[in-house]
Amino acid sequence: MNWLLIDLLVWVVAMVLAWLCTWTCRYFAPKLGCVDLPKHEAHKNHAAATPVLGGVGMVAAWLLTLVIGLVVFGVLGRREGFPLAEYRPGLTAVLPQLTMIGGMATILAIIGLIDDLRPMPAWLKFLLQAVVAGLTAGMGLRISFLNAIPGANWLVTTLWIMTVINAINFFDNMDGLAGGTAVIAAFFLLFVAVLRGQHFVAVLAASVGGVASGFLVHNAPPARIFMGDSGSHFLGYCLAVLGILTTFYLPSESPTPSPLLIPVLVLAVPLFDAVAVVVIRLRAGLPIYVGDNRHISHRFVRLGLTRPQAVLLVLLLCFMVGAAALTLLWLPPAGSLLVIAQIAAVLAAISIIQFYVQERKKP
Repeated sequence: MNWLLIDLLVWVVAMVLAWLCTWTCRYFAPKLGCVDLPKHEAHKNHAAATPVLGGVGMVAAWLLTLVIGLVVFGVLGRREGFPLAEYRPGLTAVLPQLTMIGGMATILAIIGLIDDLRPMPAWLKFLLQAVVAGLTAGMGLRISFLNAIPGANWLVTTLWIMTVINAINFFDNMDGLAGGTAVIAAFFLLFVAVLRGQHFVAVLAASVGGVASGFLVHNAPPARIFMGDSGSHFLGYCLAVLGILTTFYLPSESPTPSPLLIPVLVLAVPLFDAVAVVVIRLRAGLPIYVGDNRHISHRFVRLGLTRPQAVLLVLLLCFMVGAAALTLLWLPPAGSLLVIAQIAAVLAAISIIQFYVQERKKP
């Protein structure tokens, strides 16, 4: 119960700090010229110049949350009778890894911020993402189920981090969409970490979900600020890392290894949308890295929904798939196959909308 209260407290503190930090960024961004202008790219459909420092606000709030937590835990942990004093050795053990994660997340946010202010070539951005992801894997934070193949864990981890970063970046195409997706994914990853007794992972998930929640207060339609690439890089990296750190499969508790799919399925909708958009662009002979209006959210709008309704529908799909994925922790083989088939059906429905449904023509 103590840890559940701590997770809730971390989420709330991170949310409040993110609200404050993002509000500060909203105020200063126009004065610094950090705004996203309408129509300066083909897929930019917002009505007015909008501040684009939301990612800075989230990262600042996240780092403040972690520092406050470490200071409070360090001070109270020295007091006699402190109920969580037994976890001090564990905190000391994870501190180097936490420092590495904080540093890499900040570096990626800076890379994204530079791209927001002065767009860099796509190859350079992908290269920098690969360097940070490769360093993360090289420093020991790796997917562990491919230990038998030398180098495979490092490669898969690097590709996983890059894929999630770019999926969240692609999904940042409507007000509240990427942030809402991050809140849902962080909540499900927090849920699993709590079940597994991974307290420090749970706190990390709560901090990520909290800052995304606080940012959403400013980013919900109509958005008063955008997260930009700085925010999508930060959230994508953190969600990818949480997917690596969380223990999903325990042979003593799970009847099948299917829980290994949970991190992929929790992020299935943005991952699937990213793949679909890449395929659509390739079929159209367009560069895969140039933004457009071919995402599932845009297609919902062209089928008649308002933009807020489209965002809500996509977020509901994310929740449906993520909630179904969590049941893999306990289901026997037949039940796991049924849930996977159900999720496949949802993705197939999205495919029909992405590729085959005739879009409604505007009058």
